[in-house]
Amino acid sequence: MGRHDCPTNLNAMNMVTRGSDECAPLPISFSGVDDLRRLMLRTLNDNQLLLLNAIAERNQSLTSLLKQLSEEYGVPLSTLKLNARILRELNMITYGSVHERREAKLKEFGRFVRRVVTEQTGSGVTYLSD
Repeated sequence: MGRHDCPTNLNAMNMVTRGSDECAPLPISFSGVDDLRRLMLRTLNDNQLLLLNAIAERNQSLTSLLKQLSEEYGVPLSTLKLNARILRELNMITYGSVHERREAKLKEFGRFVRRVVTEQTGSGVTYLSD
């Protein structure tokens, strides 16, 4: 694949050419990561951040996780359900249904968002598709 053969559609916008024959993740600087973190923190509410962290750290079905979080943090169960549905619609989490029981999991985008929000900027550059 030559320099001009790298994907240019929106799904591949995080790729740039590296050298003459390969595409690589787009680097983002300290300030870019910090700006992205601030944007994400303004966009996601506290309950959504709570859910992203809990799903990443616990291996449970969504129902049991939501019940536990509701009791631990005093957040109404209906509020947590609504926020879980929003995160699923944003392609950040996946979970089963009444007929198909399975653990709640972070999807790739959810892992990325959680990492950006929780990670302290440590190196001069990070890569969007890490």
